Amino acid sequence: MDTLWFNIGLAFLFLGTVSVNCKSVNEMQFQHMKKILDESELDNLRQRNEVSAVYYYKRDIPRLKGFLKELDKTAEYLKLYGVEVGFFDCGILHEAKEPKCNEHNAEFQIFTYRSNHVLLELGLETMFDVNSIMSNILQLVLIHDVPILQSVEERIEYENKYKGEKDILFTYQKAIGTFEHRIFMEVAFAYHDKFKFAVCTNKQAVQDLKDSSFSPSEKSIYVLRCKNWTEKDLKCPYFKYSKKYDLATLANFVKSLTYPKVFMMPSDGMEIPFYQDKGLHVGYFFYNKDSKDTVLSAASDTADAFFTNMGIVAVDVDRLSPEEKVELDFHGSFPAVACHKRNMEKPVFMEGNWGKLQVIHQFLIGQLNKQDSHESDVQSISSDDFISSEDMDEDSEQFNEQDFEQFGDDEIEEVETQDDAVAEAVYQSRRKLPQVDLIDALTDKTFPTTIKNKDLVFVLFYLPFDDKSMAFLYAYADASKEIESDPARPLTRVNCHDWTDVCGNEKINIYPTMRMYRNGKMLKDYKGLLDSKAVVTTVKLLNQSNPVNLVDSTSIMDLMNGVLPNSKQVVTETVVMALLDKSHHTELKVFKNVASQLEDTMTFAYNNDGAASKIPDFKFKVPSIVVLRRSDILKPHVVYIGKLEVTEMKDFIIKASIPSMPELTVEWFPALYRQQKPFVILFLDEYQESARLKKVMEDIVISSKFPMLQFVWMNADPKSVGRSVLNEYDKDNRVPEICYVDLKKGIVFNNKDEYPVEDTVSEWLTSVMNEKIEPSKVLEQGDWKPKKHGYDFLSLIDKENERKKKKKQRNQGERIVEEHGVGFDKDGREINAEEERVKAETKNLDSEEDEIREELVALHKTRLYKSGGGRRHKDHPEGSEGKVTSPPEVDGKYKATADSASHQGQKSKEHKSKHTEL
Repeated sequence: MDTLWFNIGLAFLFLGTVSVNCKSVNEMQFQHMKKILDESELDNLRQRNEVSAVYYYKRDIPRLKGFLKELDKTAEYLKLYGVEVGFFDCGILHEAKEPKCNEHNAEFQIFTYRSNHVLLELGLETMFDVNSIMSNILQLVLIHDVPILQSVEERIEYENKYKGEKDILFTYQKAIGTFEHRIFMEVAFAYHDKFKFAVCTNKQAVQDLKDSSFSPSEKSIYVLRCKNWTEKDLKCPYFKYSKKYDLATLANFVKSLTYPKVFMMPSDGMEIPFYQDKGLHVGYFFYNKDSKDTVLSAASDTADAFFTNMGIVAVDVDRLSPEEKVELDFHGSFPAVACHKRNMEKPVFMEGNWGKLQVIHQFLIGQLNKQDSHESDVQSISSDDFISSEDMDEDSEQFNEQDFEQFGDDEIEEVETQDDAVAEAVYQSRRKLPQVDLIDALTDKTFPTTIKNKDLVFVLFYLPFDDKSMAFLYAYADASKEIESDPARPLTRVNCHDWTDVCGNEKINIYPTMRMYRNGKMLKDYKGLLDSKAVVTTVKLLNQSNPVNLVDSTSIMDLMNGVLPNSKQVVTETVVMALLDKSHHTELKVFKNVASQLEDTMTFAYNNDGAASKIPDFKFKVPSIVVLRRSDILKPHVVYIGKLEVTEMKDFIIKASIPSMPELTVEWFPALYRQQKPFVILFLDEYQESARLKKVMEDIVISSKFPMLQFVWMNADPKSVGRSVLNEYDKDNRVPEICYVDLKKGIVFNNKDEYPVEDTVSEWLTSVMNEKIEPSKVLEQGDWKPKKHGYDFLSLIDKENERKKKKKQRNQGERIVEEHGVGFDKDGREINAEEERVKAETKNLDSEEDEIREELVALHKTRLYKSGGGRRHKDHPEGSEGKVTSPPEVDGKYKATADSASHQGQKSKEHKSKHTEL
């Protein structure tokens, strides 16, 4: 979940700093958001035990007025959920006292609090309407109750945790902050004590669920029936929510999940709970003493098949009162089955004998498919629509036009189909947070003093929501453990999200950046590999004197064997040694200049008193510059014979540091690719023929016949990276195999000799270089730029505003102004009947949502769903879901609780103010 909430903090990257010439927003009047006047009011708001949110106004920024209007609308709804929203003006009177007013980029954030602790900073670029603001804050309110699970493994672990305890409602959403995410969180607020809820925005988390194919803007809700499932090795039975995506429908649906599987009658005056749900039909199963077991079994099976589409009532006809028989219109024989559709006065009985269970289901389906004047909107249903709870219902939802106008298909596809291996790796490692105890976190105060007072300092500048930053932070933390014994503790870090001024002053614009400082001044930026071993090596190199002074012949020979004069081991594979005498002042000056530029990459050493000439049978003469490649058994050293010039010597040393025939790995590829030479790749396995062919290639390298080629080898065992590469170059591959690859031209040549030897391989390479052979394959052109895009919420806001503007202009243009007649308003404008109908429907929908919302909040507040308080509903006590239950007596205590909840909801309806249209 951390990775998904890091992205919320991107405000200062997306929003500009352009000033606008308009009336300041601090003069706006708010209807629902609290305008904080002084620091005491601000402290009271932040110290609340429940979540609060504060916007600190510092200056006018683009789109701020529109945002504040949406925030004010949202504040009305958030009050229902215990969240207070405040507006604090960082004017001249406040900025010296309130630290947030002086915090860089604070105007681009909403700060959320609980008990005077900052919970999260929400970026304005994700808070663009009521839905996005409300859903993000509700996600924060329920952060422990509604986790964000982004993989199949996490979801299955969550299922296993609650098997035998609670059912789970799990939703896939295209993004945090949508309307569908909002209503899911509102329902979760009311029912999170009854069910478990979870959210994901990654399609991978539902990839193992049947029929879980997605369009770019799709959303889905799954009910995982884990309460009565104890099979630890099998996922819980589940089905897919297929009703409308609005608050009323979803709330009624979740309420239907709380009903007993089969309600037993007579019920001692208790109302059948299914009648409370406007969208639920009822099926009756009548039985007497002799047919009880058969009927209850059929009722239970039917309840599974028609789950959430029909409530099942089992009726004991021997115990029915005359009044109840009249009410149910029962006057036939039994066992019997009846279907009572909503809005029908009386149930319809199935004719004929019971027969098979399939016959009963066909009867019920047939009744549900019948339409009357009250139910013209009922969709046709087939037997396939009612399946076991282990399967899924087909998703009959139709996406409305607004879904596609608010988020463009191309934009969504670009974001949601990117394949970021670094992000995935960081996400998978979240359970083990980086151990940064040994890395000092610097601030605007400690940064300048640290680099000034320490001889050598490494500073990692990073963003906590950047995948590559976090990936390197893990390696950086591991490196700090390896050099824990260093009393100087040179590794430090700066969080550029918190200390933007520090990073701005240092002109950091690439993340992550590791910068090295020496004696209070910037030394250079680290350009090595982002792993712990490379960092440790760099620290050790810069902690030693570089170049190292070899005072005598013994020191020279020790260095040849990998030991420094201080008896420590050489930490790099490459060692550059200058063998001079006292007359070589210019040579030593150039050498030291090169060493200072490359001191963080390899070991440099020198002797300037001619000691090398006194070593018997020593292979190097004085003067000479020698590059020692300690792990290269083919060509362990190279002697520089170029000009006595810094740039030329430096370039030679960099190229000479590459082994003559290295293994082609991720670490070596950048340096090898920079040579701009064609690759000759030997693909090997563990068998004898590979060893023979490797010796052939080594002999060619030693002969130096082809200095313009880069020879490498790769392990090509089955399932290795090398085998994958070879498969790309040659579908009919064999191992060992030699491939000539010119990446610059995008061509591949495969050697097909049955028994390659030095002469035949040399002839083949010569023919390839002279273009006498046609390529075996031409590589496909591709874009190697990183796919690192996100939702451009600001452009989406602009598109939505433009759509609304065009719609308004279109509606105005359609009105015809007249001077008289019935059907025209008082200003002489003709009343558009269709438009008035839509307005009325919208108003009714908003009113219905308000009522549903208040009922959900009232439900949350009752002891009925508070853990440890009050008694459970006698109608479906704890543990009754999914079972055939008989209601016990209803005592006065429960009635008082239920009546209280009902009264509270009714009271809210009677006194509620008119809600602003969403």
